[in-house]
Parts: sequence; structure tokens; C-alpha cells
Amino acid sequence: MDMIWPMSIIMRALTTEDDAEIRQCLAWLKATHAGTGLMHESFHKDDPAKFTRAWFAWANTLFGEWIVKLSQANPGLLSS
Repeated sequence: MDMIWPMSIIMRALTTEDDAEIRQCLAWLKATHAGTGLMHESFHKDDPAKFTRAWFAWANTLFGEWIVKLSQANPGLLSS
């Protein structure tokens, strides 16, 4: 209960063309890595420091793929 999957946020970002929505997804992901710089399996909605799987390759790989796609399609969004 109360846990959010970063992969769901990444998929939301991958499937929208709305720049504001992409920026919001990026902000959420940047704010919820709990200082590790990595995507986790899930994080608590009220405290991102409470997370599952410190290293979750699937989420990290999906995040990397999204960042590469974003850097090619709309690099300006990465500087916000």
C-alpha cells in the first residue's frame, strides 16, 4: 500500500507528447531516488527514502531508454 512504481511514471512520460506532463514526470523521478541516483522498484508516496530494491535494473534501464529518447526528440526538456 502507498507505494509508487517509478516505472509507471516513466511509462507515462514515454507515452505522452505533452511537454508539461513530461517535465512533471522528470521532476517526480528526480525527487524520488532517495539520494541514490537510481530508480527503485517502488517508493513510498509520502517518503521516497522508503523504497524497495536499491538496485532495480528493469526500472533503471527503462529510465535510461527514456532519457536517450528524450535527448534526441526534445533535448530542451532535460535542461528544465
